[in-house]
Amino acid sequence: MGLSNILCKLLTRKPEPPKVRQRGSNRGEALPSTKSKKPTRAIASSHTGAYDPIEKNLDRTVKDSHGGDWQPDRHKTTYSHQSDNHGGDWQPDRYKTTSRDQRNDHGGDYRPKFTNNNYSAAQAQQPNQTSRDKRQTNSRRVNRSRRRHHHVEAWDAHHAVKVDEEAGLVSRKRNQLFHHRDILRRPYSGLRDTRFLNPKDGKPTKLIVQSSEEVLANRSSADWGRKSTDNAGPWIFRVTHWATADGRPSVVLWLPACAVLTVLLLNPFPVTVNTRNNGFYEPVPYKDWQYPYDARNRHENPPSKNAPTRPLIGQIERVSEPAYLCLAEGMKVINVQQWREANGKGVALEYIMVSYTSEQLTSDDDRYSLHAIGKHAAEAAGVKAYWVGCSCLGPPAEVEENVWRISDVIKGAFKMVIAVAGSVGVKEMGIWPTELLRQWGNRVWTLPELLLSPERDIEIYTLNRSLDQAQQLKQCLESPDQINRRDFPRFGEDPTIVGQLLDHSEGSVILSPLELIATALKCLERRHTTQHLPGDLSYSLMGLLRQRPNARRDDSGFQAFARLSLANDSNMLLERLICLLPPSPYAPWHSFQDHWDASLWDVYPRTQVCGIGENDTVILDGARAATIRWKSFKKVVLRGNFTVKRQIAVLALLFVSPSFLMAIILLAVGAGPLTAIGGVFLALCLIILLSSPWLIKRLYLGKVWNAQPWFFGIEGYIPIHEIEKNLFGADQGRLSWSTTTSSLSRHNILNHKNLINYYEGQDPTTDPEVNALIQKALSSTNSQEKIFTLVDTFTMSVTLFAAVKPPVAVLACGEEGGMQRALLCSYDWTNNTMYRETVLRMETPAYWRMSPVRRVRLGLQTRARMDSEKA
Repeated sequence: MGLSNILCKLLTRKPEPPKVRQRGSNRGEALPSTKSKKPTRAIASSHTGAYDPIEKNLDRTVKDSHGGDWQPDRHKTTYSHQSDNHGGDWQPDRYKTTSRDQRNDHGGDYRPKFTNNNYSAAQAQQPNQTSRDKRQTNSRRVNRSRRRHHHVEAWDAHHAVKVDEEAGLVSRKRNQLFHHRDILRRPYSGLRDTRFLNPKDGKPTKLIVQSSEEVLANRSSADWGRKSTDNAGPWIFRVTHWATADGRPSVVLWLPACAVLTVLLLNPFPVTVNTRNNGFYEPVPYKDWQYPYDARNRHENPPSKNAPTRPLIGQIERVSEPAYLCLAEGMKVINVQQWREANGKGVALEYIMVSYTSEQLTSDDDRYSLHAIGKHAAEAAGVKAYWVGCSCLGPPAEVEENVWRISDVIKGAFKMVIAVAGSVGVKEMGIWPTELLRQWGNRVWTLPELLLSPERDIEIYTLNRSLDQAQQLKQCLESPDQINRRDFPRFGEDPTIVGQLLDHSEGSVILSPLELIATALKCLERRHTTQHLPGDLSYSLMGLLRQRPNARRDDSGFQAFARLSLANDSNMLLERLICLLPPSPYAPWHSFQDHWDASLWDVYPRTQVCGIGENDTVILDGARAATIRWKSFKKVVLRGNFTVKRQIAVLALLFVSPSFLMAIILLAVGAGPLTAIGGVFLALCLIILLSSPWLIKRLYLGKVWNAQPWFFGIEGYIPIHEIEKNLFGADQGRLSWSTTTSSLSRHNILNHKNLINYYEGQDPTTDPEVNALIQKALSSTNSQEKIFTLVDTFTMSVTLFAAVKPPVAVLACGEEGGMQRALLCSYDWTNNTMYRETVLRMETPAYWRMSPVRRVRLGLQTRARMDSEKA
C-alpha cells in the first residue's frame, strides 16, 4: 500500500459516533463504556428512538408507551416489552428468563419474591451473583452491537416503526417475519423494511440513501436509512482544484498544494481505477421463483391435484341464440332448446332485444311494463319472441354465464328497442327529453348494446312517471319514438369517442385491435355500473372482442383486463401500457394518459408480458436493467484523448519518484560529479513538483469522451456543481441537466449568439412549481411523493424526478420518440416484486450499456400506495 493511500484513508476516516444520552431517563448520564460493570441500556439514537440490534436478522426495536428501552434477553430472542405504570427499569429475575419490565408498587426496582420463609428481607435486597452475571453479559452484548452498527441504521430501525404507525399497520404486522430467496437460492428471513438486490453478492441489502442537507434536517418519514453525501473524488483532484480555484492559480495556496501533491505523487499511479462489468452498468441480480397467476403458455401454470391445468384463454363459447326467451303470445318464458325439440329445429325463432337500465326500471310494475313493451315490439315487427334481462337470464345457477353472452344475444336479435322511464315533459327534437337517454347511455353495459345493435333506427319506449301505471304504459305503447343510433353520441360526455366506436361497428373506419381496446376502455371507464365482479369493466369490453376468457370471481379489475388483453391480438397493449407515465401517481391502472402526451401506438415495446401475477402484477421478460447506487458515490473511470500535452504530463509525473530517489542517492554519496548530477535531478524534481497542479489538471481534468456507466441516486435536490465536485473531485462542467428525461426536467434555448435554435437542459429549480414540490416533499409522509436526483455517468446527465420510494433498478422496456422508456422501480423483497415508481426517457446508447435481466415480476402500483389505500 502506497503512502498516498494511507494518507487518503487517514484523511477520509469518519469519526466515531458520539455517546448519546439514554432515552426515557431523567437522570441524563451518558452511556457506560464497554468496561463498565453496570448494566447498560439499549443504544439510543439522537433522533427519535432507541436501537438495539439482536440476533437472527431481527433488528427492530419496539418501544413501550412509557418511553423505556428494551434490553436483550440472555437466553431467548423476543420483542415483547412491557413496563409498569411507574416508568422504572427492569431487573432480571433469578429463576426465569424474561424481557418484560416489571416494577413494584412503590416505584423501586423490582426484586424477585421468594416463597422460602427462611430467606430474610435483607438478603432479598442484595443483588445475587447470577443476576449480576446476566447484566454484565447483556452489557457486553449491547456494546459489541453498538460498535458493529452505524448510527444511521440505529435511527432508521426505530424510524421504520414510526412510519408503520403512521400507516396504521404496526399493530398487526410489526413482528411478522417474511422470507426471501435470492438468485443463488439462499434463503433470508426478516421483518419488513426497504432493501435492494446487491449486485456484488445478490443478497437483499438494507437500503441506505445519501441525502441533501435539507432532507436530513427535516427528517421526513421514510423506511430507509439516510446519510450525508461523501466526496468520492481522488485527493489528487481535490488538491489540484483547491490550488486552482475559480480556474486561476492561487498564489497563496499553490505552494501548500505542491507540498501535499509531493506526498501523493510518491504513488506512481495515484488515480488507478479498474473498469467494471466490461463497461456496462451495474447488473440487477434478480430471479422470480413464484408461479404466475396466469401464464401466457398454459404449461407454466401451477399443476392442480384435482383438475387439469387451467388455460389462459377461456372457453366462453359464442351462441347463435339465447338460452331463454319470452314468447309474445302469453308473455311466457321458455327454454329455447326444449322449445325447438318440441316444435322442430328448422323453425325460425326470431326475437326482439329490450334494452334498459336498472337505474330507471326496478319494481315489479316496471317488470310487467318491460314485458308489455317486448310483446308490443315483437308483434309490431312480426316476430314470435322477445328477450328482456329481468326474466331471460335463466335460473340463478346460469345467470352469471348468460350475462357474459348478452353480446351474442344482441347480435342474434332481429331488432333492439330501448325502454326508459322518468318524469318527462315537452318533446325535444321529436323525442322525449334527452336526460333519460343520457342516463341509459352512461351505463357500462348499455354501450356494447348500442354498438352491436343490428339496425340503425332504434325505437324508444318512454314510461312517464308523472302518470299512473296504466296511463303511462298506454301512452308508452301508443307513441314509441325512433332515433338513429348515430345521434346517440350527442347525449353523452364523450361524443367523439363513441362516434369512433360506431364507425368501427358499421365498418366505415376500422380500428386496429390496439386502438379498439384502448378507445373502448377509455369510453367504458367514464360510465357507471352496479359492480357484480371487480372485473366488470373488462367483461363488458369482452363482447366487442373475438376471444373471451372465462370470468373469475377472484380476478381483480387489472387481472381481468390483462387476461383479456393476452387472450386477444391486442398488439402488445400491456407491454405498451407499462411504459406510460400517468400524470398522477395515484391514477388507476386503466388510465391510458401519458405525461408526454404519447399514445399507446407511439410506444414500441422491447419486452413481452409472459404472464400475470398476484396483486396486480405482470411477469415481464426481455428487459434490460441496471442497479442504482444510493449509498455513496464511487470513483468513475474516465477516458479522454491522449494528446501531446497529456503525454508530456504523464512522462513528467512518472519521472518524479525515480528521479527524486536518484537525487537523494547521488547527493548522499557526495563524490564530485555525482553530486552535480544529483543536484540536476533534484532541480528537475522541484520544477516538476512546483508545476504539478498544472500537470495534473492537464492530465486528468480535461474533456471526457467515455466514462464508466453508473447510476447514482440522491434524495432531495443538490446543485449540479456540488454533485460534480463530490463525484469527480472538481467542478469542470462535465455534468448537465437532462432536457426531457423526467416530468420535472426543464429545457430552454441555448444562450449563444452563433448557435441558433439549439437547446439545453435547465436547472429544474428555475421553475417555481418544481421549487414548491421540493419544499412539499421535505415534510411528506411515507406514502407521499418525494424528490430524488439521478446521476448518469455514461451520458453525463443529471435528472430530478418524483417518486414515493427510492427506485433501486432501471428497467428499459420500450422506445418512443427517439428515446428509451425506462421504468424506475423500487423493490419489495417480501414478495420479490419490482414496483414502478416513475418512467424516464433516456438516450438510446444507455440502453445498450444495460445488462439483460431475467423475468421480472412488475407491479404498476407501489406497495406504499396500496398500504395507504388500505389504511
